[in-house]
Amino acid sequence: MSSSLDPKSAMIAVAERMFAERGIHEVSMRDVAAAAGQRNNSAVQYHFGGRDGLVQAVFRFRMGQINLARLAYLDDIDASGRTDTVRALVEAFLYPLADFLATADGSNYARFIARVSPSVDTLSPEFREVSEASNEVVSRLARALSHLPRRVAIERIDLMSNMTVSALAVFEQRREEGIPVVKADFDATVDHLVDLMVAGLLAPQSGHTRTRTT
Repeated sequence: MSSSLDPKSAMIAVAERMFAERGIHEVSMRDVAAAAGQRNNSAVQYHFGGRDGLVQAVFRFRMGQINLARLAYLDDIDASGRTDTVRALVEAFLYPLADFLATADGSNYARFIARVSPSVDTLSPEFREVSEASNEVVSRLARALSHLPRRVAIERIDLMSNMTVSALAVFEQRREEGIPVVKADFDATVDHLVDLMVAGLLAPQSGHTRTRTT
């Protein structure tokens, strides 16, 4: 780990990579401290209060950067008159995240989100200052999906965002391991995801339901 990073930043960077690769519960806080060059085995406890605080710190650090980019993208689509179009709002969700992931510094974040987000409530007050833009995108999308009941619209938005992040995590891991199973570069993958997400959100609600028999 680069000595140019302060201890907290170094542990955030290391934790993101290690959690992305192995999951939250397979990484000890001692491992994180050691990999970040900290001799004190209790460094995570000292700086973050424990594992949960460290996970939240990684999210807040990355979400803060992406939140600002999303706010700027929302301003751009408002200025262009595309305020409430589903495609523009999907782009506002996905493009800032994709632009971040395209940098070397963000190469672990999609896998981190996929691994950790099921265990973290990003709607909680701890994340309010870095989730303004994503909350605004969800709110606008729910209004734009007027063909769906609001509950269905919210559920579909959540499903599509989770599926998108999972797809990016798979691409990220394949790229790192050098196994390009599908011959599409990152930009093409993002374009496919935008098209799929738009199509999924705009699809009518089916009248069919899955019936379980016991």
